[in-house]
Amino acid sequence: METSFWNSNLFQTIVLILTIGATVGIALWQFRAHRRKELQNAVSILLLQIKDIEANIEYISSEGLLNGMIQEVPMHYSTIIFEENQWNKYAHSVVGHLSQESFEKIDTFFKVAQRIREQQVYIKQKIQLATENRAFYYYNQIYNNAVIESPTQSIKSIVERFNDANIPPYIQKELALGLEKTLKQYHKLTDGIAYTELMKLK
Repeated sequence: METSFWNSNLFQTIVLILTIGATVGIALWQFRAHRRKELQNAVSILLLQIKDIEANIEYISSEGLLNGMIQEVPMHYSTIIFEENQWNKYAHSVVGHLSQESFEKIDTFFKVAQRIREQQVYIKQKIQLATENRAFYYYNQIYNNAVIESPTQSIKSIVERFNDANIPPYIQKELALGLEKTLKQYHKLTDGIAYTELMKLK
């Protein structure tokens, strides 16, 4: 008894090959779509962080360091350049999608930002330590004098002296020089070709 083409092994093989091909094609399409989505997410995160870094560095440059002197209050309240370096996390995602020159510019931008961040954190720690020392000496004065003199008058006198004293903060000159030198290495990224290339990937 003859078997028809539709029931033959050849037809079943063709159907199997087409099914496998379609499955592989769909899987490949899904993989590429997933990779593209990952790239877009990585680029969006990098673009946001670059803008934040620029704003934070420019604040330090304009408010935290004036005439080679670290300004204690603005520096104390300055936002940390970044919490987590997203470039270290996503550089591998954009490599090959950017020109070599643009990739290197972005890499340099983040390296300089990292150096500025390290100095910023160290200076903020020094300022915090100085604040704690001032508080220690303030309370020490009050407790020592409160026993000797009339407590109310003594405390009022000490508070007035501390409020009237305009003592400049002591932050080593080397810290200001180091920060100033590193800030000179900083170049804005958002007005350059590298940032434009990154934007196109989004």
